[in-house]
Amino acid sequence: RVRGGDEALGRGEGRKGGRRRCDAVCVRGSSVTMARHSSYNETEAKIVCGASMLPFRTACKGPVNSAKVGAFEGDGEDVIDEAVKFYRANVLFRNYELQGGADRIIIYLTLYVSACLAKIEKCASPKDAEKALQTMAMEAFALPGQHGFPFNGFFDKPEAPAEGDDFKAYFRQLREETGLRVIKVAFTPQGKPNKFWVCFAKRKFMNTVLA
Repeated sequence: RVRGGDEALGRGEGRKGGRRRCDAVCVRGSSVTMARHSSYNETEAKIVCGASMLPFRTACKGPVNSAKVGAFEGDGEDVIDEAVKFYRANVLFRNYELQGGADRIIIYLTLYVSACLAKIEKCASPKDAEKALQTMAMEAFALPGQHGFPFNGFFDKPEAPAEGDDFKAYFRQLREETGLRVIKVAFTPQGKPNKFWVCFAKRKFMNTVLA
């Protein structure tokens, strides 16, 4: 049974001395699916509005690869890789319990991937999709505490304008890079939308969508 209400998506972010393996369970037929969480929840990082400013691989302009956040090091998965990989499991959930600042990136990007897939569903080619997603990434979007932000109550409102600016710059870069990565998985080698991805476009993670 999936837990509901604020208990299921709250500010509890793990126990000292160890992480909880799973916080929500989705039972579908005879199978049981567990919500996926970021492996970066305990990684030290600057926090903006409750979210960790983690580095990730990107050539897009923004605070990542600058002195503000730094560059991603190593050959492992970054937080965007996790969000895309976990997407088709996590999007099925109506509740999700946060384990740290990295999970705030996961939940935001889960909604954003759905928005990307909705755009891709209408695109004839990866090139068309790239243009559409680039435009969407650069559009104005609500910040925590503002009307239209999907997870008010689970992100912190900026304490100062500078924190809001940092959030906006970091999440715009996240949006742009995530769009590029979704294109890679959401199209077939023949350049057609992949039905095994675009079929999730209308799913509502946590029963909400990006405004």
